[in-house]
Amino acid sequence: MTTLYDRRALFWRIKKEASYPGRQSVKLADNIECRYNWGLDKNILDYVEEHAKNNDRKILLPLQFHVTAINITTCSKVFIWLTDDSYISADIYNAGDDYAYGMNDHDGYTTPEELRAAEARRWLKLDNVSGIKHGFPFDQYSIQAYKGGGVVRETPLSEVVKTSHMNCMFITRNQKDES
Repeated sequence: MTTLYDRRALFWRIKKEASYPGRQSVKLADNIECRYNWGLDKNILDYVEEHAKNNDRKILLPLQFHVTAINITTCSKVFIWLTDDSYISADIYNAGDDYAYGMNDHDGYTTPEELRAAEARRWLKLDNVSGIKHGFPFDQYSIQAYKGGGVVRETPLSEVVKTSHMNCMFITRNQKDES
């Protein structure tokens, strides 16, 4: 029997244009902006995929979302999706508060150097990180609102992505799509 935990996932949406780590700029004077470190050869998914391949398909990522670590650990999976419809999926191993630069618990979960943050609200440890895929199955997922112990509203993820600007959502795999 499939539980809600088995069906629940964290959906992390990133704009393709904002998915290149290290983009920096500085204003030198009025109407003059200097841009540096704008290498566009690899995006966030490339760094996640490469690091996971070299680290037994494990990775530790810093998060700035306003969600609790407890809520994150009520999910079994995470999907990191770029607006060009490429994505990576992974199993959530653990999550916690107060990421510190270069954090390493010496348990095989480390952060790619390119994605390290000085500090972050949360950290997320992922197992079984997939390679980059294309064509996210939006029709298999929805967002559910609960009240009084039951679902009161279910909205297809495909509709939410069109109308919402949220970059972190808790999604649920539709029961009819289970096999």
